[in-house]
Amino acid sequence: MLTIGEFSKISRVSSKTLRYYDQIGLLKPGYVSSDSGYRYYEVSQLRTMLLISRLKQYQFSLPEIAAVISKNDDSYLKTLILLKKNQLKSQISSQQAILKQMEQDIEQIERCENFMNTEYMVKTVVFEPVNIYSIRKNMGLKNFEEAFGELFAGLARKRLKPAGPSLSLYHSEDFNPECTDIEVGVVVSESKGDGIRRLDPGLCCFATRIGAYDDFTACYAALAEWTEREGYVISGPPMELYVKGCDNNVSPDEYVTEIYYPIKKK
Repeated sequence: MLTIGEFSKISRVSSKTLRYYDQIGLLKPGYVSSDSGYRYYEVSQLRTMLLISRLKQYQFSLPEIAAVISKNDDSYLKTLILLKKNQLKSQISSQQAILKQMEQDIEQIERCENFMNTEYMVKTVVFEPVNIYSIRKNMGLKNFEEAFGELFAGLARKRLKPAGPSLSLYHSEDFNPECTDIEVGVVVSESKGDGIRRLDPGLCCFATRIGAYDDFTACYAALAEWTEREGYVISGPPMELYVKGCDNNVSPDEYVTEIYYPIKKK
């Protein structure tokens, strides 16, 4: 058997951490002396410690690691690792997009340009009324993919077919990326049925954003500036119309989103 110090040196994990793992039941010593209280570990427990360290590297939480050890099921472990792999790929993609934006900002600063440019061409239009099938709930931006999955599953269940682009409306007075009153929908030809309603925002100003869905802030700012400058107030929930996106087999750089503000004169 190994003392806690020996086990710590071999596994490269501090004694303090080992005591904590013992406390929460993640990795208990093979033997604890009733006289001295000293902890001793089986050599075979080094493999368990290696697994814990590897899964922590994979961004598993301690409860997730405890479940893996408890189940001792390779199929279950494989499923969790695949899930973490996909999450990591998504994080890498997001970080790459940020790096690209940073490079563009640096280039604009070097050209003495304002890299927080909000120069979008803003137009007004009377939005023609359409029927939409939609779902409205309090959710975070991270739940968008799940919400649209639920939307299109309901569409298929009700045997409805899209007759136009999908969209989202933001009903909350303020914006919280973690929990906001959001409605996701898609244009349909049917006018009656569960989940179907008439969308009629009337007079709107709008701007077109070309690119990935990562940051619409500059476009929203341009619309707000135009609305204030032209003497209008916002009269309804802002709307994003996804004219071209991931369903069109194009790269994120080619996505086309129209952002609308319903407006009225002050």
